[in-house]
Amino acid sequence: MLAGPAEDYVDAQLRVVKGLEARVPALTRIADEAAARLLAGGRLYLAGERGMVLELLGRAGGLCAAKPLAPGKTLLGENDVVILSSYAPQDDSAGSAWDAAGKTQALRVLFVSRRHPVFESPPVAGGRAVAVDIPADSRLLALPSGGRAVPAAAPAIATAQWTFVAELIGGCRRRGKQLAVYLSIHLDEGRKRYNRTKGLVFEPGPAPQPVAAGRFAKEFLGHVRTSLEAIRRDEMDRIRKAAARIREAKAAGGKVVRHMHGHLPPQEVGVAGDPGCFTHSPRLRPGEKAIAWMRGNLGKGDVYLFVGYQQNQDTMAAAANALGARTVFLTSLAPSAEQAKSPRHLYVNPHWPLTDACLELPGYDVRACPLSAICGLTCYYAIAAEAVAGGAVDER
Repeated sequence: MLAGPAEDYVDAQLRVVKGLEARVPALTRIADEAAARLLAGGRLYLAGERGMVLELLGRAGGLCAAKPLAPGKTLLGENDVVILSSYAPQDDSAGSAWDAAGKTQALRVLFVSRRHPVFESPPVAGGRAVAVDIPADSRLLALPSGGRAVPAAAPAIATAQWTFVAELIGGCRRRGKQLAVYLSIHLDEGRKRYNRTKGLVFEPGPAPQPVAAGRFAKEFLGHVRTSLEAIRRDEMDRIRKAAARIREAKAAGGKVVRHMHGHLPPQEVGVAGDPGCFTHSPRLRPGEKAIAWMRGNLGKGDVYLFVGYQQNQDTMAAAANALGARTVFLTSLAPSAEQAKSPRHLYVNPHWPLTDACLELPGYDVRACPLSAICGLTCYYAIAAEAVAGGAVDER
């Protein structure tokens, strides 16, 4: 079968990985600079795209020290580090934070398209821009109206920022310190470890084993590549089936519901290029409230797409199926044997591990750098790309 929109979307993310692999030495230099500042007492802040801030905030495999930067905050120290992101040049989500931090001696690390105007401007003190291999307008599909849909920015920039975090951890280990990393709260009984590490910058205790420059970045990118290649190799038939369900429901006047769970995925609702193939986007935690919403809103012929997390939420799928709706679930854990038998249920494997974080840190008790948003959003947008290319779109 010839490659279609779904393959094109995965390929776009694989190109991002390839570009970052070539930029590892540059990322290492920036990460070493950031590590030196943190060890000198600096603080770590997040700014720019709201989804990217939430992706790195309080996150499984993420840094316990990271905090959101308050809008307009200029009281930054010379050793502070700010991680920023912007999806497109016309988007000012990072601009004000970039300018505010620029009034200080803080280090700013900006993740943007390689076509962003920042690369055409003279270097600024404390400013470091990391190029991500996506177009300036990352929306990959042209619509009949002349508009565009299905953005590639979110998983691409998430990959870049987590690659930087991987190398930042390595830079600190080369200086004798282990940055504190969160364990997934779903794997943390009683949240004992979370309570111990919340807000911690460095772990107390002996110096960790140092690692070679670039090692952690390369290892993380290897995990991303392996997962994306598995999606492209193994999930395309199911992705196309999911898109067909969306098209059929739209053609019949049914509801097409997306339920986005996690840190970054819910923030993709309403972004520029948001696929116009969904009729409802409830913001609900998985569980009884979601099931109650289904009972009041779903019926025969509707489609319920769930971009979830570690648990498969079989009870939610079964409840939707009992109402006559068809379901598409993207979670780390596959459905039970009983739920998998339902002809109304379709599972798309996003190929990320149950731990979510994938980067082994020798001598440390948890892994770093999660894959869930990168892989889950890649599958979600691949489904949307197939659905939109097949005509399942309401142009506004």
